[in-house]
Amino acid sequence: MDKSAPLAIARLVESTEAAAMADLLRAAPAGWQTQAEETPAGTLLLAPTVDMLLFNRLVGCGVDRPARRDELLAAIARLRAGGVKNFGVPLNPAARPVDIPAWLAEAGLTRRDRWAKVYRGADPAAAVKTDLQIQAVEAAQAPTFAAVVATGFGMPPLLRPWIAAAVGRPNWRHYLAWDGAEPVGGGALFVHGEAGWLGVASTLPEARRRGAQGALMARRIEDGRALGCRWFVTETGEDTPSRPNPSFRNMLRAGFTLAYQRDNFMPPAP
Repeated sequence: MDKSAPLAIARLVESTEAAAMADLLRAAPAGWQTQAEETPAGTLLLAPTVDMLLFNRLVGCGVDRPARRDELLAAIARLRAGGVKNFGVPLNPAARPVDIPAWLAEAGLTRRDRWAKVYRGADPAAAVKTDLQIQAVEAAQAPTFAAVVATGFGMPPLLRPWIAAAVGRPNWRHYLAWDGAEPVGGGALFVHGEAGWLGVASTLPEARRRGAQGALMARRIEDGRALGCRWFVTETGEDTPSRPNPSFRNMLRAGFTLAYQRDNFMPPAP
């Protein structure tokens, strides 16, 4: 990959995230009617029963090929037909053509916030000082993993069976941070070709600032290197002076570089 080429970086980070999220949606209970589909406009993710942008969006628009107005509007119409209020199109700065923001406005979407997309190579992970123990999750621990990360995220309990269902799927590795006999944090690694996506990560409020996420990142990077990953990607909310984001700073400490800030285009807030 040419790290000086914005489009090459966008293809790496967008396609890896899209592959991980698509596989996560495929693990959802059948009754939830989730969809993950490659469309001409990008990877369409749709979860009608979960009204969250994370699971209802179009990823990678204008990256593999220039977007077309009719194809983009058709994808947005499918998201809108899903019946959720929190859906959208995350748009990276390298997306083509430059007309995409105007087409999004035509569809009634406006820029609401931004996510920081980061990436790193396969250099060894730096050791993280912590009194917590990081262990791989076994199949029997899937409900425990789901309970910890859902609680840390503040997600409703109904999502726990879905999160647990991804444990043991091909290309996934899951980890827990333990404080003695108590699990206090978790995170997942998804391997997509030569790239690893770090996600599904959170820490219980009472255990934060103890190095859980830094240690979980280091373990996932090292295991990903052993599995042949040459690149690692992830994302988090934008870090700003008014809204500092500790997750972003953890990523920088773990050797990640900011690829770009990605705008989320959504329906206007109520």
